[in-house]
Amino acid sequence: MPLSLLRDLADKLLRLPELKGFEGKDFDSARAAEIERQVLRKKPALATLYNEYCRPFVESANRAGPGATMVEIGSGTSPLKDKVPGLITSDVTQVGWLDLSMSAFEMPFKSSSVDRLFLMFVCHHLGRFEDFLNEARRVLKPGGEMVIVDPAITPFSKLYYKIHVDKMDVTAKEWGFEGDGRLTDSNIALAWMAFFRDREKFQRMYPEFKIEKVEYNTCLSFLLTGGFRIRQLLPTFAINGLFALENWIIRNVTSKIAVTMAVTVKRV
Repeated sequence: MPLSLLRDLADKLLRLPELKGFEGKDFDSARAAEIERQVLRKKPALATLYNEYCRPFVESANRAGPGATMVEIGSGTSPLKDKVPGLITSDVTQVGWLDLSMSAFEMPFKSSSVDRLFLMFVCHHLGRFEDFLNEARRVLKPGGEMVIVDPAITPFSKLYYKIHVDKMDVTAKEWGFEGDGRLTDSNIALAWMAFFRDREKFQRMYPEFKIEKVEYNTCLSFLLTGGFRIRQLLPTFAINGLFALENWIIRNVTSKIAVTMAVTVKRV
């Protein structure tokens, strides 16, 4: 059975009751964001993973110190504000628990006024990625940081993401794609293309940006939590144990099985 058919069958049979009937652009809505926020609270295993995904942002916030202006782009269901006091949260869709509705391509901040930009699983949905990088360069202060958690492209993840709901095209020439859906339009490989595959181009176009740190994370555990759309596939204790084991392997043996990465980019 083709992987795409397997993915669609699993989505149909295991879809969370709260999301029954949601199709296509329905997942871009504020209602979908509210449901996904509730799912994160109801799934302890998913919360365990997100605690780890939040860590690089918290560490960066601690480096920024008191009084720093810190902005999260595409906050949606992100729990980061609970961990970073004073964080300005935003999304392109107006949702009640966030501070701002704004586009990543046109931020309502003065030039060189922001200390931190945080993006958690957002970059692969930014179809005009160069426009975003230009805007990030404008608003970040010299010495500021942009921290990005997004899919990693590794030998294992190239197979893993074939059954993911988001699209993946590792051969795309441009850093972007057609479409502007909050969640429904994407290229999972986008951040990897800009920061790794096309590193020389990135450094040439953005000499003000320096990639300071890269960390890899997660193998199968996110899939087994069911994410935000389907039911959890293993007990919480088993997923938590697997998550700890696979991250130990990724950090001590090989990162080639990782499916996510955290990239810290400094504005010099």
